[in-house]
Amino acid sequence: MIQALSTPEIQQFINDHLLSDPATLMLKANKYPNWPMKEIVTQIQSKQKAKKKLPTWFSTSRIIFPPLLSMEQCSSELTAAYKAGLAEKGKRMVDLTGGFGVDISAFANLFSECHYVERNEGLSAIAQHNFESLGFQNLHVHTDDSIRFLKENRAFDLIYIDPARRGDRDQKVVSLNDCEPNVIDLLPDLLVKSKRVIIKTSPLLDIKGAIRELQHVAAVHVVAVGNEVKELLFELNASAEGDPIIHCVNLTKGKTEQFDFQFSEEEELLSTFGAMRKYLYEPNASILKGGGFKVIGERLKLRKLHPNSHLYTADVLVDDFPGRSFEVLDEISLNKKSLRKIIPTMKANITVRNYPMSVAQIRKKTGLKEGGEDYLFATSDQMGAKVFQTRKVT
Repeated sequence: MIQALSTPEIQQFINDHLLSDPATLMLKANKYPNWPMKEIVTQIQSKQKAKKKLPTWFSTSRIIFPPLLSMEQCSSELTAAYKAGLAEKGKRMVDLTGGFGVDISAFANLFSECHYVERNEGLSAIAQHNFESLGFQNLHVHTDDSIRFLKENRAFDLIYIDPARRGDRDQKVVSLNDCEPNVIDLLPDLLVKSKRVIIKTSPLLDIKGAIRELQHVAAVHVVAVGNEVKELLFELNASAEGDPIIHCVNLTKGKTEQFDFQFSEEEELLSTFGAMRKYLYEPNASILKGGGFKVIGERLKLRKLHPNSHLYTADVLVDDFPGRSFEVLDEISLNKKSLRKIIPTMKANITVRNYPMSVAQIRKKTGLKEGGEDYLFATSDQMGAKVFQTRKVT
C-alpha cells in the first residue's frame, strides 16, 4: 500500500485535493477503479492536519501519513523540538513507543544511533518509509514489543516513552497504570537500562500523583502550545528524589514563556489578596496546570483576587508576564441597556473564572457577540462576584 500511495500520480492527486471534502471524493471513487481510494482519502485528511502541526513533513515529497487517530496523538514539530532540547548529545537512544516517528526524528541529530520501536507493523512500515524520505541515516526501525526489546538490548543514553492512552475498547485513559505499556511496572528496567528517561503523558494526568508513583522524577515539564496544554513530560533518573523542578512552558510563534518552581516553595507561601487594581494578570495555561498559584503572585508582587479565581492584579505593569496582561477600565454590570452604552459594538471577548455563569450563559443573557477590543472578566474577589471591562496589553 505504501508503494501505491507513493506513486507520482497519487501523490499529485493528494496535493491537488487537500481542500476537497472527503465524503465527496469517496463518491467519485468509481472514476479511479484501480486506485485505493479509501486510503487516499485518509492521506488527504491526515495531511490536512499536518500542515500546521508538522510543516516539514507536510512539505516533504512522498511522505505517507498514518490514520487520523495517530495524527491526533503524535507530537507536533514544535513540542518534539522542545523535547530534543532536553537531551544531551550521546551515542544511543531509544523511543520505545515509536508511533508516527515525529519525536525520534527530533532526537536524531543528537545521537549516533536512534532506535525506533513500534509493535504495529503498519506504523513501523510507514515510519521506515518516511525516515528514508526525510534523509535520516541513523534511525533504526524495530517492529517489536517495547518490553521485550528493552530486556534484550544493552544500555542507552536516553530512553523516551509515550505510552498509549487508549484502553482495550478504544476508550481514553489517563492513569499511568492503565496506559500501555505500564510504565510503573516497567520502571526498574527503565532506570537500569538508562541514566535518563523521559516519559510523555496525557495533559490531564495529576502531576503530584504521578511524581509519587514514579518516585525518581528530576523534573516535570508542562508543555503548552498557544496557551493550550498539550503534554506533560517527566524526566527520571535513579538518583532523583523528592522535590522536582516544575517547568511551565508555553510555546508560541514569537516567543517561549517559561516559569519554574517547586512544590515545596508553593506549599510554604501564603498568597496576598486584594481588590482589583489598574492591571489584571492571567497566567498562561501551563502555569495553571502546573499549580504555581502562590509562587507567581509572590515572585511578581501581585495580589490575588480570590483563592479560587487564579487571577492577579497590581498598580504596575509587569514586563514579560508569563500569560496575558490587561488594563482594567471599569467594573461593570451585565445589564443589556448599560452594556450598549459601554460597548456600542456589543462585541467582547469573555473569560469566566470562579463565577456563577458560563460564557454561553453570559452571551445569551447580554446578547454580546465574540470579538472586538474589549475583554470582559467575569470572576470573584473576596467581596463576591464581579465583572470587569479590560483592554489587552500583551
